Amino acid sequence: MSLAACTEFLDKINSDAALQQETTSVLEGKEEIEEAANAFVLFGAKHGYEFTTAEAIQKYQEVMAQTEGELDDEVLEQVAGGRRAYCGSSSSGYK
Repeated sequence: MSLAACTEFLDKINSDAALQQETTSVLEGKEEIEEAANAFVLFGAKHGYEFTTAEAIQKYQEVMAQTEGELDDEVLEQVAGGRRAYCGSSSSGYK
């Protein structure tokens, strides 16, 4: 289990529209970060990525810290295009 696995999974999600839709379904209705992180960990495991709830939360917090203030062009493009953004090295966050 590792933060690197979480990052790799998030990168995969960011590059795969079908996986983005599946992620949205998995996280739908999960208002609390713990609940969303737990669901995300199980979802990651289903796709062969092993990381902990704490690592998922840590990655989410890192991404949110990066996006405070001004948004970069990539995030603006995702928002303008109506695409839901996910955490990962591309500087967006999951619910």
